[in-house]
Amino acid sequence: MKASHMTTTRKSTQISRKSVSAAAALLAVALLGSSMTATAADKAAMTPSVAASKAETAMSDTWITTKVKSEILAHSVAKAFKVGVTTKQGVVMLDGKLPNKDAIDLVKMIAEKVKGVKSVDTSALVVGS
Repeated sequence: MKASHMTTTRKSTQISRKSVSAAAALLAVALLGSSMTATAADKAAMTPSVAASKAETAMSDTWITTKVKSEILAHSVAKAFKVGVTTKQGVVMLDGKLPNKDAIDLVKMIAEKVKGVKSVDTSALVVGS
């Protein structure tokens, strides 16, 4: 009885080792295959410095958006305006409904003065009451 129990245990251990080895081999092939099909741009995107740069850009964009919003709210006239602000790679996009063209020019001027702003897009701002 003990001999058959030992044989069963050895077989299950061998099967487990074979299963683990097979799974590891499949994983290696899958990883190798996926890295072989990755383009140079994909590989560059995977580097830590590129990831850090993207995180830095996102942080800068968030900071710019916050700063533009706070500058508009700090302005005695502009604080009454309801202006949406989003930033992507330093480009500030303003949206909303303002009372006149002068109001659009004012919020654009405020946004342009914020450090890090590359340009300001006012195409989504409309004149209306």
